[in-house]
Amino acid sequence: MTESKNTDYQEKTEDEHLKDSQNSAFLAAATIILFSGVYWAIQIESVKELLILAYG
Repeated sequence: MTESKNTDYQEKTEDEHLKDSQNSAFLAAATIILFSGVYWAIQIESVKELLILAYG
């Protein structure tokens, strides 16, 4: 009886740790993708401005 309670608790704890890890990974990936999008948008605007200066 106590073994099954222990096992249930361990599984529940492992599931919570896995969910936390997955949420952290998702947040990190989303942050990187968002930062990349903003960075490239700024770079594209900069290139447009340089082309306007170069060719009028």
